[in-house]
Amino acid sequence: MNNRDIELTSIELNRDPGNYYADEDLVKAVELAIALNKPLLLSGEPGTGKTQLAYYVAWKLAQQTKGQPFGFAEKPLLFNTKSASTATDLFYNYDAVSHFRTKDTECDASRFIELRALGLAIAMKHGRQGLNMAGLSNVKQVETLPEAPLSTVVLIDEIDKAPRDFPNDLLNEMENGTFDIREMNATIPKAENKARILVIMTSNSEKNLPNAFLRRCVYYNIPFPDEKKLALIVTQRLTNGNEQYDAAIESAIKKFQDYRTQSVNKKPATSEFLEWINVLKHYDILTPEVFNPVGSSEKTEKYKASLHVLFKHKEDLEKLSR
Repeated sequence: MNNRDIELTSIELNRDPGNYYADEDLVKAVELAIALNKPLLLSGEPGTGKTQLAYYVAWKLAQQTKGQPFGFAEKPLLFNTKSASTATDLFYNYDAVSHFRTKDTECDASRFIELRALGLAIAMKHGRQGLNMAGLSNVKQVETLPEAPLSTVVLIDEIDKAPRDFPNDLLNEMENGTFDIREMNATIPKAENKARILVIMTSNSEKNLPNAFLRRCVYYNIPFPDEKKLALIVTQRLTNGNEQYDAAIESAIKKFQDYRTQSVNKKPATSEFLEWINVLKHYDILTPEVFNPVGSSEKTEKYKASLHVLFKHKEDLEKLSR
């Protein structure tokens, strides 16, 4: 018997930042970081929306400041922290290999400088005209910058992955709004205007961050949502339906929380719950009855297949798909 064709259908997930659910406590933490001009450090289980918050805040602030001087860019500037990251990596990257290979002995090093998240934010705070006056017109991205100064949100994702010295090394530059490019013997000075840089950092608490760094942050832990908050998140992220749909979502939340209680190796996260709901909708089996599968049927088999989205360990999958 021939194997069947593999479906090429995509299951579209709603990643519109405007549909992010931020409760009042979280919004207040963001407001404090803005008011105090301090970075916002977020912790919480993986999948609770720490990274997505930065996209929501950038989008929201862009909507609020649209058409105003020093308004916010609509998307955050992202820096993905790695185990070997240094503070310099957050500001710029120098392509030494390409510079070495060039045959032009008088080639300016600025052609091989690429601004990274925080360096780009400081550059955008100046605007293109300000950087040209500072002699940095050849640096990559400068020609694509807006002419006028722009406020930005910078997302430093998973900062706890970095070496221990990384957070302390970037404190002064973050607070002073300036940094050096050694290869050009140049300094990007502080922009003397009202444009803002809001830094949002996420941590999965893989290791402790230095106390000196923590003292200079606003901190917020995103708790795992209870039933009521999960329902609000689903309402924001997924299209509302009829009474049967609402009843199915209620049953899904209860089943999901039951799965989290019973799972041994890795508890499924909020993001995985939303993906699971999308898969059930795609399979056209999102009904209250599907969460108590009985016997063997096509619907039961589809439901069991959907559990691969929630569970990532063999033991949990075998235990909870019975």
